[in-house]
Amino acid sequence: MSKTLIQRIVRNKTFIRTTSIMIITCSILLGIEASFTKEILFFVILDTAFTIYFSIEVILRIFAEERPWEFFKLFSLKKQISPKTGKKRTQIVFHEHGFWNCFDFVITAFSIFSLVVHIFEHPEFLVVGRLFRVLRILRLLEISNELKEVERKIVSIVPTVFSFALLLGVLLYIYSIIGIYLFSHHKYENADFSSLGASFLSLFQVMTLEGWVEMMYQASSHYEDSWWIKGYFISFVILTVIVSFNVFVAVLTSQVQEKINAKQVIEEKELFREMNDTLKEMRSKMLTEIEGLRNEIQKLRSEIQNNKP
Repeated sequence: MSKTLIQRIVRNKTFIRTTSIMIITCSILLGIEASFTKEILFFVILDTAFTIYFSIEVILRIFAEERPWEFFKLFSLKKQISPKTGKKRTQIVFHEHGFWNCFDFVITAFSIFSLVVHIFEHPEFLVVGRLFRVLRILRLLEISNELKEVERKIVSIVPTVFSFALLLGVLLYIYSIIGIYLFSHHKYENADFSSLGASFLSLFQVMTLEGWVEMMYQASSHYEDSWWIKGYFISFVILTVIVSFNVFVAVLTSQVQEKINAKQVIEEKELFREMNDTLKEMRSKMLTEIEGLRNEIQKLRSEIQNNKP
């Protein structure tokens, strides 16, 4: 089979749609199969058929590449000239398509391995393989352009999410230590400040607003309803739930808006570049036509002069 034919098959819309349908069907059947306590031969046959199809699909996609090893390419080095300094710099470019290729190859390889081991040696491996094959539904993020756009936006805000999680962790850690000293390692019915881990979990429950008022009143009742104790819980709720979460939402909203604006600017620049290229091409054609008309006029003048008596 020639490489051109393989590329036509892989890029064919029918092939892509069939793969999408197979991914969805496989995931749905795995959910249905989970409802049965015993192994059913029908699902094993279907599972084998899905594994064979996805194996063939991955092999075709590998050989559809100009160089098969580029199917697994995750990063590449790209040299660019800085617009400010004019110096060349090397930039690491992440290939999203390569990531999904590696992901799908690993899932397919594990499916084949679990199926073979299930048939010849350990039946329990098939269950593990099915659990991994459920992850195949994530490939729809690569197939669907709409989902791919959502995925890119989610990935772009991951650093902000980690920063926010770190901020919450620091606040929880500080308030956990304060709680241990404030309540003298005591353990109450709804709140446990006997250790750092227990204090951390109690404050995490407060952060979810699940029974935090009862926890506050119960703890403060042992200290004559001290406002210091109540202030401890109230300040924690204000900082973590009200202030931090609102700031987090505001930052995420602004980041998404910045991404949208940046995309619009890039699209406008691309449109301007295309218009500029079109105008240059039209100008070149007009100059060529004008030059041709000049030559024709010159020829006519020469013929008129030659025909004069």
